Amino acid sequence: MTKLLVSAIYFRQLTPVFLGLCVGIAISIVVTPFLKDSCLEGFSQSVQLPVNTTDEFEPQQLNAEERAKRDSSSEDRKPPLRPRFVRDELGIRDKLFVGILTSQETAETMAVAINLTLSHHLQKVVFFMESQNQPKLAKPLTMVAFSDDRVLLKPFHMFRYIGDHYLTSYDWFFFAEDTTYIRGERLLEYVNHLSISKDLYLGNAVEDAHALYCKLGSGFLVGQAVMAKIVNELDWCTKNAFSTDADDNIGRCVLHSADLPCSDGVDGIPFNTFQLRNNFNFDVDIKVEEKRLEFKNSLTFHTVHTPETAYKLHKYFSRLDLEQTYRQISDLQQRILNISASAPGGQANFPWPVGVREPSKPKTRFDVIRYDYFTETHVYLETDNNNIAELQGVHKQDVDDVLSVTKQKLREKYGDKLEYRRLVNGYRRFDPTRGMEYILDVALREKNTEYEIHKRVHLMRPLSKVEIVPMPYVTENTRVSIILPLRYEDRARMPTFLKFYEKTVLTAGDNSVLMTVFVYDPGDPTTGTADPYVDIKAQIAAMEKMYKDGARIAWMFIKGLRRSLSAVATDSVSYRRCSSRWDSLSSSPTLSTVRRPPFPEILDINKNYGHYDRHSFEHAAFYNGDYIESRKLIAADVPVITDAKKVPEEGTINIKFDLYDMFLESRLHVFRAVEPALKSRFRAIVCTPLADEAAYKRCLTRRGAALGSRAQLAQLVLEHRSLRAAEPVEGEE
Repeated sequence: MTKLLVSAIYFRQLTPVFLGLCVGIAISIVVTPFLKDSCLEGFSQSVQLPVNTTDEFEPQQLNAEERAKRDSSSEDRKPPLRPRFVRDELGIRDKLFVGILTSQETAETMAVAINLTLSHHLQKVVFFMESQNQPKLAKPLTMVAFSDDRVLLKPFHMFRYIGDHYLTSYDWFFFAEDTTYIRGERLLEYVNHLSISKDLYLGNAVEDAHALYCKLGSGFLVGQAVMAKIVNELDWCTKNAFSTDADDNIGRCVLHSADLPCSDGVDGIPFNTFQLRNNFNFDVDIKVEEKRLEFKNSLTFHTVHTPETAYKLHKYFSRLDLEQTYRQISDLQQRILNISASAPGGQANFPWPVGVREPSKPKTRFDVIRYDYFTETHVYLETDNNNIAELQGVHKQDVDDVLSVTKQKLREKYGDKLEYRRLVNGYRRFDPTRGMEYILDVALREKNTEYEIHKRVHLMRPLSKVEIVPMPYVTENTRVSIILPLRYEDRARMPTFLKFYEKTVLTAGDNSVLMTVFVYDPGDPTTGTADPYVDIKAQIAAMEKMYKDGARIAWMFIKGLRRSLSAVATDSVSYRRCSSRWDSLSSSPTLSTVRRPPFPEILDINKNYGHYDRHSFEHAAFYNGDYIESRKLIAADVPVITDAKKVPEEGTINIKFDLYDMFLESRLHVFRAVEPALKSRFRAIVCTPLADEAAYKRCLTRRGAALGSRAQLAQLVLEHRSLRAAEPVEGEE
């Protein structure tokens, strides 16, 4: 009874709430239709919306006229063109462009010196000169020559060229003469602290109380916005360039275009330059100048009269920057050690050396990085195939350097108390996450007691900063020339090759050229119906008429020389048709592919069908420029033949080189790689004893490997034996 009474009291308190909810719901149901109509009526009066009774997602049937209209509009509509790189689409620019004014007299000396000391620090360094007769330089550099020989207009030709090619690609532009030494790393660091939103004209003003112009000799810096204003007013600048001093002409142009005077700094950051004395002698004057703070903090130095002075200045400031870097590293290491004392575990659990990642922890026993044992002269078990090997080359230099550092560190710690005697044990390993680690057990001798003491030393050669090496971009429009020598015994295989070439290359319209080189014996006719290649020539001629755009096909012939055919054919084609070089790259490694004999298309690729022919050197890819340079190295032994009609007869010259041997003799690095997509049909390999001994042995090895796998040959032998055993013996029934 008591529970019912309590429930009734609670229900009585909630009764008004339930009644209110019920009344509100009822009123909303009654009033909502009237409010909805009034809202729509007011909205329709203010905004007239088009009424679409059909669903845009419902399929619609178009008549012939509508279909033709749709097709014509889709043909006129071009796909949007997007930039190749994301940075171009987002408008991201490089930081600094450097333009250097040079001349024909100083291009081989001062321009080369500036390029060697500056180009590896900055993204773009371009030299401008007023003559089209560019000198042949030992060191390549980016040079732009103008046909106009008027010296006073050379800066404005430079501005116009930059406006056409580089204006939208860089944030800052720096200009100087080739008699100015520039600290490239410091200049780039200075630019990184500037805001591109400001219009700046920074440099060293000319010696005048009311100077408004910057000196070109000391270099000046302008922003992208200022450079755009200069380019827009180049016509006015050219007409008003009446002074023989380039500083006046350029300064007047900047003042008219951007209304900016020369400034020696911005936001408290000075743009320091240093004027060298006229008879500056580095070996003598550096002892005086290095005491001046202005000399050490300057970004540019002028006037430098000789390239030797530029090299010495570069060496001096590189040493200063390196010493400063070492001091910063030492300070950071000490700060890290001080902070590590407060970290969990203290300094004992902190990895050594300071600032280098901790050693990699192997997850399984297969991930353990082993140590290689070495002495001062030999290394043991460096590979699985060598028990001991003598330290040579860079490995010997590495061990000598490690021992030299060990002696120096021990001398710094113990002074003259201990003397280095010998290396007892040495261990080294390469950790990809850290670098090269060394553990040395060295024998030391106490000078007072003559006792020998062994000390264990740990050394670390850490990996430097990982940098992305810029590589030139290879476009899809570069032409590739394919040279195919065709002998008489191979003519039956040529139609099949042309069929696949047409299907793969010609139909796709690839930018390539197939040059077929027909090889004739001295007495073979080259024309008429007696020509052994008449059918193939007709097939090539038909393909050449059918495919005029994109990939092309042609032929030529040579007579007399059948050995070292590739070299002769390449001479004739390369010197006449220099199109086998990919223009986007130069001096690149040569690739010699290891071909894989083919398999029937109905069979899967596995170990039972075909093999990788490691002894085949019939296929190679190289650049035309690299071939010409490498060909000159053997020109004394194998004369260069640029005319197919001048090919000597068989036996008149002794050719000991093929293409592969020629590239091995050059400065190029030859890469031999497996190419599964390159398949060659089986054919009988004929080895001629007339070749040199090494080539003949290689041919025999290749012919033996092409017969079949070991399992297949063993099975063949067993089958042959079983057949012989099953044959009846003579005299038996």
